[in-house]
Amino acid sequence: MNNAKLSSAERAKRVKDAFTFAWSNYEEKAFGADEIRPVTGQRSDSRNGWGATIFDALDTLLIMGMTQQYEKALDHVSKVNWRKSADSSKTFETNIRYLGGLLSAHDLQSNPSPVLLKQAQALADQVIMPSFNTANHLPAEYVNVHTGKPVTGTKNYLAEFGTLQLELVRLSQLTGNKTYGQLGLNIIDRIANAPAEYPGLYAMTWDMDTFEPADQETQLSLWNDAVDSMHKFLRSTTSKGNVFLADIDEQGGKQYKVLSTGELICFLPANLLLGARYLNRPSLEPFAKELMDGCVAAWRDMPSGLAPESWSWIDAQQNPSQFPEHMQVSMTEFGVVPDDTSYDLRPETIESLFYFYRITGDPAYQDLAWDMFVKLEYYCKTHYGFTRIGNVVTKNKADVKPLNFQESYLFAETFKYLYLIFSDPNTISLNDWVFNTEAHPFKMAKSNTIQYRF
Repeated sequence: MNNAKLSSAERAKRVKDAFTFAWSNYEEKAFGADEIRPVTGQRSDSRNGWGATIFDALDTLLIMGMTQQYEKALDHVSKVNWRKSADSSKTFETNIRYLGGLLSAHDLQSNPSPVLLKQAQALADQVIMPSFNTANHLPAEYVNVHTGKPVTGTKNYLAEFGTLQLELVRLSQLTGNKTYGQLGLNIIDRIANAPAEYPGLYAMTWDMDTFEPADQETQLSLWNDAVDSMHKFLRSTTSKGNVFLADIDEQGGKQYKVLSTGELICFLPANLLLGARYLNRPSLEPFAKELMDGCVAAWRDMPSGLAPESWSWIDAQQNPSQFPEHMQVSMTEFGVVPDDTSYDLRPETIESLFYFYRITGDPAYQDLAWDMFVKLEYYCKTHYGFTRIGNVVTKNKADVKPLNFQESYLFAETFKYLYLIFSDPNTISLNDWVFNTEAHPFKMAKSNTIQYRF
């Protein structure tokens, strides 16, 4: 691994080279498939077979100036039939990956191809809007793309049905059809009127018939109340001094703080910092910073330098000797207890570093992101791309257990955030753009002054 100090421009080029390597192999071996299996070069279709990697990569290709590759991708986009798939559409994933990718590619160009908006509206009308055809007009988790009807189900997840708004509102703005945005925003109103054990903190899983929480596991929903409750009820300092957010579970009528989290939650430091600046709540910034430091530590303290999928810990107020020996050893060696030792090419900590750099201007966040990229490239790069791995608790590349799968969000999120953190800060400035869950940037109608003045 080459850790020599490179300029930001040189680092951006290295990231683009990695993206190009992965894209070229996908283009050669699996173009049109949802993913490539990067160890064997085989095709994979886990997202309806419409070419998820292509849609997720559209805006990154434009941002990186890869015009020829973009034009080939656009040709594929023009031919996709949303009614043709062997599987039902998962509303959340289709929304953030496919619709998000189309809208972002449209916004990034001064003279976009009409194909983008045409396909975006067809996707919404044929696949996403039918999810709202339920008794209570709340989106179903799945839609049968052949019949255009929601798949019957009694449960859905807050992190999924609660994050459709950005894409649907943007589609309304671009088409003039207010229905998309109204349906999306109605979800927020319904959530706000639901009961919550702690202000702003709502259960992860919901009963879609009664629209009431189906259990007491918690997650972030409505922002202001949620942040205060997170700090009061969920914040935990480990015996090694790192800060993470716990869960709350209920058993036998009693509630327990569960000391467990994971890489998926590491978008939250950026969310807190961004919200603190937008809402002029500077008192929240230390909270955001300590969570950022905790996520970085989860990467840094693993032997591979890559974060595990999930981990638990011993709280500073607990007696370590009361825990099993393997937990005591893990806390000593890693600062956490790795539960799921895989790394799935996830971007969340890198995403937060991008926001921290763009908002504070501190180049230390660039250096942290660069170290993560170097480790990702070393341990995950394989014959035909980058693979998820099963074991981050090793320094030996031969022992990381390649799992032969490359998520489409590698192109949409991980490489995009890495490229942008080393690029000219005016490229996709936070003053003018907002990113969706899949890191697809949408142009804002009105600028703000969130970003640091470089």
